[in-house]
Parts: sequence; structure tokens; C-alpha cells
Amino acid sequence: MTGGGLKYKARGGLLALVAVVVAVTTLASSAQAYVVPGSFPVDYTLGEELEVHVNAVYSNVTVVTYDFYSYPFCSHKGKAKVDESLGEWFLGGRIRAAPFSFTFLEKEEYTKLCDKDVGKKGFSRLKNAVDKQYKVRLILDNLPVTRLSVDKFFEMMKEYGKNAILDTVDESFNYIGYSIGGKDRETGKYYVNNHLTFSVLYNDAEPRMMTNGYYMGEGGVSVEQEKGQAKEDAYNIVGFQVLPCSVSKEVQISGAFDPQECGGYSKQYVDAGTNVQYSYSVYFEKSEVTWSQRWEPFLHVRGKPMHWYSFLDSLLIILLLAILVAGILMRTVRGDIARYEQGPGEIEREDTGWKLISGDVFRAPPKAGTLTTYIGSGVQISACLFISLALMAFGLISPVKRGALMTWILVTYFLLAVLGGYVGVKFHIDITRSKDGWRLISLRISLFLAGIVIAILTLLNIVLGAAKSTQGIPFLPMFFLFLMWVLLSVPLTFVGGYFASKKEPVKYPVRTNQIPREIVNKSTSVITHPLFIVFLSGLLPFGVMYVDLYFIFSAMFEHLYYYAFGFLFGMTFITAIACIEMSIVSTYMILCIEDYRWWWRSFFAGGSVALYFALYGLSYLIFDSGLEGSLSKFVFLCYLSIMSTIVYISMGALSFAVSYVFVRKIYGAIKAD
Repeated sequence: MTGGGLKYKARGGLLALVAVVVAVTTLASSAQAYVVPGSFPVDYTLGEELEVHVNAVYSNVTVVTYDFYSYPFCSHKGKAKVDESLGEWFLGGRIRAAPFSFTFLEKEEYTKLCDKDVGKKGFSRLKNAVDKQYKVRLILDNLPVTRLSVDKFFEMMKEYGKNAILDTVDESFNYIGYSIGGKDRETGKYYVNNHLTFSVLYNDAEPRMMTNGYYMGEGGVSVEQEKGQAKEDAYNIVGFQVLPCSVSKEVQISGAFDPQECGGYSKQYVDAGTNVQYSYSVYFEKSEVTWSQRWEPFLHVRGKPMHWYSFLDSLLIILLLAILVAGILMRTVRGDIARYEQGPGEIEREDTGWKLISGDVFRAPPKAGTLTTYIGSGVQISACLFISLALMAFGLISPVKRGALMTWILVTYFLLAVLGGYVGVKFHIDITRSKDGWRLISLRISLFLAGIVIAILTLLNIVLGAAKSTQGIPFLPMFFLFLMWVLLSVPLTFVGGYFASKKEPVKYPVRTNQIPREIVNKSTSVITHPLFIVFLSGLLPFGVMYVDLYFIFSAMFEHLYYYAFGFLFGMTFITAIACIEMSIVSTYMILCIEDYRWWWRSFFAGGSVALYFALYGLSYLIFDSGLEGSLSKFVFLCYLSIMSTIVYISMGALSFAVSYVFVRKIYGAIKAD
């Protein structure tokens, strides 16, 4: 292929790729605005029992969560534990049956739950919960409880449109759930919110527009029903609100307490010797909010205009960079090839450049086994993340199903071990020109990334277990993860490696000399030094992901909902393109100074974005997170280490693979013999 043909093909392919990314991001963002996939309406009728659940208590100033029943609250009568998915266990959720009992459309003005002695240990835990601003997360019909007025939110949406942000509705909405208690500013005494006034919003059941007279009910069960009709006298729950109150036991006993007004009553202060009376009230309100709209307040994309500006700016930068790279490289390479093909006279006059190291450019690098291990692992996790993000972007994995994304990522990663084994072993055979050792490479690929993650999680479990936090993964889920790794991932890696071992090494366009060429460092300044080139390569890709990182870290460590998966998919894709482009540029610059040690450097150039990613994470921890306590910071650093490692090997592997193709193409275009 000529340089001109390669140039125009690259430009056409790039424009097509950009068009695909824009289309995917636009469609995904539009879909997210109107569809909440993966859940089905549950119809309730008068007198039907409502199940209320409680998740682990959480705080915005610490990532450490605790079990609700580890505090001096009323216990649940009967089975408290609820079956959870593998992803929920890994996210630290511990969903239990709540001690409340509701009956649909039956108002309860005042219901006493229990009397509870606080005790010395209980007071210590309540005091710590108040100081660390811990909150309780209740769940009804898969909806989290909130202090936000849902109807007020939709009124604001009508006034401000889709540009309304949650902070303009109610500052407290950033904190889903309700506070365990508080501290009196004047006396310094601690009090507990011992009465909860619930408001359950409902609307008429929505008709199911399904074929053959069936609709998919909760859990995917087919229920026979006339097409387009809702069950008679059936309703859907569209909101779950709470007003937490602290009311002394004496006031409750006197009967002078109005559950719908918390102000003006003496609070329920606590100490080690206090006996607390817990109670609740339930009211049902008809709402205009429909079932399909009920998740909008929680999945409202924060900073959507900022996401779009960042995405379009990044897309423009990448497009301009790609055109610049294509123009410079194709013009330079085509000129070099033309001079090279003119004969020995031109070569003697032009005795420098990448063409003079053609006899060494495909010489196997040191520690080739380690490099191919990184490549196989990186391709495996890259494919897993891109598939998962694409499914989330188009709503095929529901964000309202707790732990669904994490479960999908775990299962997909282990299944894609066959891809990682194949790619890693195939590159090892091509680089070393030998099939020996493919089993060892397969084993290393299966152990590398999974081993790092499991080792860090095990360390976290030990530390969090000592703190009795639910953030740690229990033994059985951890053991199940270990079994999936050993019985599924490892064998599949060997299967992929086996098929790759049946392939012959790729034929290189030039022969490798018997004696290695002496490398003379011709860089005359710092900016042309290979190490500087490599580390500078990660700066532009980091600029692409910079804006989205804040929202991602906020969602992860401040317990906020994240639903901008269309933007996240587009940002990840563009970041990968940026890493690849910068790796190609750095590889070409290194070859131009007659240094054939490009293998590892092309990997480092793409993976160097992980350095800036880690530095941003540290900056977020210090300046933006507001996390308190050494344990929270330790947990943050552990997860940051895992994410940085994944970014490093995934971007490095993709960048190396494309740089490898680039080097083969340019040397395949010259007459080396």
C-alpha cells in the first residue's frame, strides 16, 4: 500500500469512527432520559402488605458502611436477611428486612415499634454515627427513601425543564435517606431520630402494552392480562418520602405529638442509660408522577451540559490531533520511503532515521514474557469494560438493580479470559518467534490482574472486618469469587492460549540482523528524551477524561447515583483513541532517533495516563472528597490502586497493539532487502 493510500484510508476510517462514537453517545444519552430498563411495575391493591427493606448505613464523609442492626434500633421479627447478588456484596450493601410493617392505603397515625435500652456500647456507636453524619437507607418497592418532596422535584422540572439540577430543588436530596440523629449546638447533647413519618406516593397502575395478552411482571414472570389494560383498582408506588423526628418518650406517651410536624417538641437525647421509644407513622398520597417517571429524580444526570461540553471539546481535540498525526506521519513516512526507494545514493545522503534500524526493529525486547502478560490481561479487561459500558449506555443493564453492573463485570471478565489467553500467547509467539512457554504465559495472564485485585480485596477485608464494617466482602462471596477465578478463568485462559499456540508466528516484513545494532542516544534535549516522550504521552488522554472523573469519584465515594453511562462510554472510547494516537507518535519519534527499543515504550506511552489518573485521585482525596478518618482514606487508596492498575494495563495494551501494527505497516512499505 502506498503512503497516500494509507493516508486517505486512515482519514476515512477515523471520520467513520468519530461518527459512530457521536451517534452512540447521543442515542445512549437520549435513551437514559426516558427509559429506566430492567425493572417492571408491581401492582398493589387495598390492604396488600408492603415490604420495607433497609440497606447498610452510610455517610458522605466516610466510605465505611455498617449494618443497620448493629445500632440500638428495634429488631425485625422474623427473617431479617435478604438474598443479595454477588455485585451487591462487593459494593458493601447489606439489605435487610426493616422493622416497619406497612399496609397499602391504610394510614397509620402513630405506631409504636419498641422500647430500646441504648447502653454504653450503643451510645458509643450512636455518638460516632452522629459525628460522622451517618444516614439510614430504606427501600420500598425498589425505591430509596428520601427527604426530598418528589412532587416538588417534578414541579421544578416543569419550571426549569431538563436543565434543572437537584441542588435547586432541595439541598438535602444529595443525601438519600435520613440522619440517624444530631447534636445540640448549645448543650452538646446527642439526640436520636426515634420517630419516622413516612409518605408513600402512589398513582394508578400503568397499562402494559405487551403482545399476546401478557406482560412481564416483577422478576420477569409472565402475567396474563388484556392487552393495554391495567388491573382494576390497582396502583403503582411512585415515591417514598420520610420526615425524621426526634421526640422525647414523655411527649409520645402524653399523646400531644403531631407526627406531621416535628418542630416544637423536646428531643430524645441519649446517653448510656437512656431507654428510647421508637415509633413511626405512614400516610399515602395520590401523585401525578407516573411509574415510568419515578426514578427520574435519582437518575437525573448531574452537570449534563458540562458533560456535553467536555465530550464535544474532547472529540474536537482528538479529531484535530488525529488529522495532524495522520498528515505529519504519512507525509514524513511517504517521503522517507520515496527517498529510500530511490537507491543507495539517497540512503547515503540521508543516513539517519527510522529506516536504518530495520534490521533491529523487530528484535525481541527484554522480559518479553512480562510484556505479553500485560498485553493479554489488558485486552481482557478492556473488552470487559467496553462491553459493560456499552450495555449500560443503551440500558441493557439496569442501574436500578443494585449490584447488576458489578455482577456483569465480574462474570464477563472471567468469561473473556479465553480472549486474554489467546491474545497474550499469540503476541508472545510473534515476538519471541517461538511457541515454547505458552503454558507459562497463559498461567501468568490468569494470575496477574485477578491476583492483584484479590490480594488488595483480601487486605481490605481484613482491615474492614476488624472495624466490623459491611464494606468488606463476606467469606462465602469471596470464596465464590475465588472458585470462579480458579475453575472458570484459569481454564479459559489456557483454552485461549492453546488455540493461539496452533498459530504460526506472523511474518515480519524485514529480517532481523544476527548482531544487534549499537544504540547511540541522539536526543539533544530533554523534550526528545524517550522517557520524557513516554510520560508526556499520557497528558492529553488525561485531559479527555478529566471532567468525568470528578463525577465518577463522587458517585463512588459519596454514595451518589451515577447514570451518565452514555457520556462515560464516549469518554472511555475517546480516551483510548487518544492513548493510541499518542503512543503512535511517541513510537515514531523513538524510531526516528534510531532507537529500536520501542516495544515497552509504546506500552508505557499508552499506560502513562494511569499516572495522571492516580495523581488526580490523590488530589480528589485531599482537596475534594471531604473523607474523614484513616480507615476511609485507606479504603480510598486501595480502590484507587485497583482502578489505576486497570487503566494502566488496558490503555497500555491497546496502545501497544496499534503501535505494533503501525510499525509493521511502515517497514512493510520499504524495500529492506
